[in-house]
Amino acid sequence: MIFRNNSKVYVLDGGFSSQISRHVGVTADGDPLWSARFLRSNPDDVIKTHLDFIRAGADIISTNTYQASVDGFVKHLGLTENQSVDLIKQAVGFAKRAKDIYKDECEKESVQPRDIYIAGSVGPYGAYLHDGSEYSGSYAKNTSKESMEKWHRPRIEALIDAGVDILALETMPCGKEAEMLASMIKNYAQIPAWITFSCKDDRSLVDGEDFQTVAQRCWEINPEQLIGIGVNCCSPKVVGNLFKDISKGIEPPLSLVTYPNSGEKYTEEGWGERDCDSLDTYVHDWLDLNVKFVGGCCRTYAEDIAQIRKKKVFGISMRKKQTDNKVKMLLQENNNLKEENLKLSLKISRLKREIGKIKDDKFSDYLCLMRERDARYTLYFENVALHLKLRELDGTSRCYSVDDSYGDPVILKIALEKCREQLSAAQNNLKRMKEEYSETIPRREHDLLDAKCYELTKEVNTLKTEYDIVQNSYKRVLAQKKSLEEELREVKERCSELERSGTPRPCWELCGDFISGGRDRWWQLANGLSSRDMLRVLLKELGPAAESEHLEYFDGLGTDPAIPPYLRHEGRVRNLRLSRREVRVLVNDIWISRATHRDLPLQDYVTRYFEERYQQPSVRAEWSYNMCAGLEQMMDEPSVKLFWGALLGQLSEDVYWRLRDAWHTLRDRLYTHNGGQETLSIEELEKVTRTTFPLKNEVDIKNLMEVVKKQLKLKINVVEVNLDKLFFENEEGFDRSELARELYRQRQLAQDKYIREVIAELGRRNLNKTISVDCLKRAFAIVDPAIDHIRMERYIRWAFSDQSSELSAICPLPLRTIVSRLASGDIERIGPRHKGFRRSYK
Repeated sequence: MIFRNNSKVYVLDGGFSSQISRHVGVTADGDPLWSARFLRSNPDDVIKTHLDFIRAGADIISTNTYQASVDGFVKHLGLTENQSVDLIKQAVGFAKRAKDIYKDECEKESVQPRDIYIAGSVGPYGAYLHDGSEYSGSYAKNTSKESMEKWHRPRIEALIDAGVDILALETMPCGKEAEMLASMIKNYAQIPAWITFSCKDDRSLVDGEDFQTVAQRCWEINPEQLIGIGVNCCSPKVVGNLFKDISKGIEPPLSLVTYPNSGEKYTEEGWGERDCDSLDTYVHDWLDLNVKFVGGCCRTYAEDIAQIRKKKVFGISMRKKQTDNKVKMLLQENNNLKEENLKLSLKISRLKREIGKIKDDKFSDYLCLMRERDARYTLYFENVALHLKLRELDGTSRCYSVDDSYGDPVILKIALEKCREQLSAAQNNLKRMKEEYSETIPRREHDLLDAKCYELTKEVNTLKTEYDIVQNSYKRVLAQKKSLEEELREVKERCSELERSGTPRPCWELCGDFISGGRDRWWQLANGLSSRDMLRVLLKELGPAAESEHLEYFDGLGTDPAIPPYLRHEGRVRNLRLSRREVRVLVNDIWISRATHRDLPLQDYVTRYFEERYQQPSVRAEWSYNMCAGLEQMMDEPSVKLFWGALLGQLSEDVYWRLRDAWHTLRDRLYTHNGGQETLSIEELEKVTRTTFPLKNEVDIKNLMEVVKKQLKLKINVVEVNLDKLFFENEEGFDRSELARELYRQRQLAQDKYIREVIAELGRRNLNKTISVDCLKRAFAIVDPAIDHIRMERYIRWAFSDQSSELSAICPLPLRTIVSRLASGDIERIGPRHKGFRRSYK
């Protein structure tokens, strides 16, 4: 690809709408097609505008199709779709015509023409809307990628078919549309492209996203086809900061594109004075940032492009000259340093020779002095020996006078120094021997200790061997223990499954309490019978109330207004004998469909639910009565008990929605943390769970991890968790999983603890004490300082069963009533309780 791996800098054209206004005489401001309207009304002026930029020095010219689209031409010019596509292709033909005219002019003047490339201008979807959303990117929130891709595809294909050299995907206000285009153009791999964004400051796109993050993401999507990433239609002052460090960690660095506005400020009165220097003053700095494509946008003309052309050429030559001068200066400085180093080395060598000579001279003097000292010692000892021999010959050894024998002070001084040296050496030798032999043991004791050490070493080796054997046995037993524990857990789980799925044996002894004759007669009747025959005997003894007809039908409750609306029916209702699974599936389907109709009371919604699904009143009554009968028989299941309590108005159904939100929040955060992967480690699962539920203590977190292992039946040494299996939801609902049940159990325990703290602040000893709204407010503020006004008002209205009156007008209620209402509501702690913190609510 000609534009990749190339050090050349390409000059782009300027603001097309600004330059063409000089030929047309009017501006395109306010037109829904902007300058694209001139493709049909002023084709010659379009060609002249292209030619102006080529003559000014542009290497790449953009087609006049920024705001051209099939839908726009159909809507505002009244063209057909085929005519609209042909008009977009004609825009490429106008650019080619200008290119041919330029080549003819160069041939006439015997000048080598430059290579001119044509870029197909592709503006954002928001420009077509003509509602100003292209300057904020707000349209991306309400427009899908599929809709934008469907809108872009016809004009991009028209530009490519017409023969553009480059696709200029420009002025993108948001990352969503840019990423869609980066991915979409992979279908046209033969054409290179660049993407430029519209930024509101030196960090962010106009929709608030971080520019560098979005730019790098687009580059990663299609690095083979994109020849540049950059900005346009912004102030030139912010370009430097936008491009700074954008290629950090990317090799080779990104090729950058920039063609900002002139720097003039736009106000309600129109374009005003510049708030920065002209574009050409920034070119040198941009080239240092690896900008390969530079030009202008709004309010820039052919003269500005000519200045950029001059600055680009002059900037490159000046930098080369500055670099050459710097290299020469560094080489000269290097040579000077080498000469200085050589001089210092010679000086060091000379000084070393002088030092060696001085040392030799001093050593010679030292040897002379040592010889003289030794000679004096020799003479001294010879003199002493002669004096001793003389005393022996004269017989005067006992009356020898020290002054007579040692009268020479020099000899005495020498003798004293010699004695001191010998004494010092003897003392040092004695000290050394004491240090060396201070811990020396006598030979006999050493032999005894040596023999004892040998016996102990032998015994230690024996014990070590035995220890190794015991250690190996312990490891084998430990492995067997783990295996047995795992097997035991599997057996327990199997037993639990069998217990849930198996049919329990009834306690037949209790039947004797309900028939005449008591248990003795019952055993006489039931002796030797199967369970089915015993059931028939029991039904026969119970009489007409147990006849099959009564088991096959329910009696309708009538149409009294006091009866719930979904149970209002007269006459008999057939008993469908719904299984536990069918009841759970029905309850889950009601919850799912209710998510979009939470404005209705639950009883009214259940009535509406059955009315929408069953047209006949008798069929609706069958499902309603059978659902209620099944719920009453399944009160041992927490999820069923919660639905039944909410249906009867005894519990707040918000408890279910909070549980559902907690479940989905944990699932979404785990998938986000794992980058959409299917598995992650148990440690990462525990970390994300602790972050998701910051108020849970360590015991609760560990219990959740144990439940996860139990639900997925993980082995002891397995640390990977499959998220798809963990958060699998069947038609019976998410709350059938072990994890959801544990979350519900922990939530109920936390709610009970929270309510007990609130009751303690209200005075739990006197349950008949009347509590006002202000008292309950104060209690909530003390126990939960992080609670907000909205949540506190919701809690108070639930506790006082008043959803419409002013809080100040609500009458006090006994503490006993308050406690029962709080226990049945959706009451949850918001933040930790801080000691010594008080907050006042009035």
